[in-house]
Amino acid sequence: MQKKDVLTAAYLTDNSRFADLVNVLCFEGRSMVRPEDIHMEDSAELQIQRTEEGTETKKRYRDVIRRVACGIQFAMICVEEQSYVDYAMPVRVMSYNASRYEQQLRTRKEEHRKKRDLKGDEYLSGIAKDDRFFPVITIVLYFGKHWDGARDLKDLLNIESLSSRLQELAGDYPIYVVEVGNCPYAEQFRTDLRQVFGFCQYADDKEKLKAFVKKEWEGLSNLSEDAYDLISAITSTKELEKIKEEKQKGKEKKDMCKAIDDMLADARNEGREETKNEMIHRIVKDYLEEGISKEIICRKLEKLFSIGPETAQKYFAG
Repeated sequence: MQKKDVLTAAYLTDNSRFADLVNVLCFEGRSMVRPEDIHMEDSAELQIQRTEEGTETKKRYRDVIRRVACGIQFAMICVEEQSYVDYAMPVRVMSYNASRYEQQLRTRKEEHRKKRDLKGDEYLSGIAKDDRFFPVITIVLYFGKHWDGARDLKDLLNIESLSSRLQELAGDYPIYVVEVGNCPYAEQFRTDLRQVFGFCQYADDKEKLKAFVKKEWEGLSNLSEDAYDLISAITSTKELEKIKEEKQKGKEKKDMCKAIDDMLADARNEGREETKNEMIHRIVKDYLEEGISKEIICRKLEKLFSIGPETAQKYFAG
């Protein structure tokens, strides 16, 4: 996992924040989920394929996944952090969610195998007719302002020339993308997600950011360390690290508006190259997971980032 993924996952280990995120993004701000309704889940996605040649296994990790009690039912709610627009995101989310359903299926089959309680078609299926799985819901948090990629599977399908019936039969798979930089619900958050979303929305506009800081001064002046770390990583603002260090040392609070002036003047350039490298590493990782060859990935990197072949090859090292 890259730095932003790790920081996002660490930040959302706080159940109050995760409940706040779900309530605002899934329940229009209503307090439907409480912190005690959230339970940790193993983030590993296991894929097992059995062929004549043997058993093939693959292990990959979700950014964040929780089992959430929504009333009397449970749902698996996952969060994927995106620093760049992944134009294959519907396929990627579909694959992740399918892996989680497969894990539930394997678990249920093992339970029935031990009980030996199935007959007929149920025995052949490995599950009972009335067995049901927890729904898997993925929220894509895009830390940018405009997602111009596909938001459902059909956006990726070449089906325009097909009959309406075949288009219907092709099916669809919508994904839920939240543009943090444009999220209209930021003020509904009750935790410091309000400050995290807000800072990310205004980081590129000095005047708006100053107004936001003035309005949210109390919350910003008491931000926890992990919130500082996340905002700093997302917005590439090194000045926030300096503010955090001063607070930790017990020094007098630095004026946030002055810090923002300094931050926007010179700190952003320091983080751009690091952000670019993180983005390229994530792209390489995602493409390799999708089975795309190194040769094709290198050509894409050369075109997207205007780098030479030798530089592109370095991102496969290690």
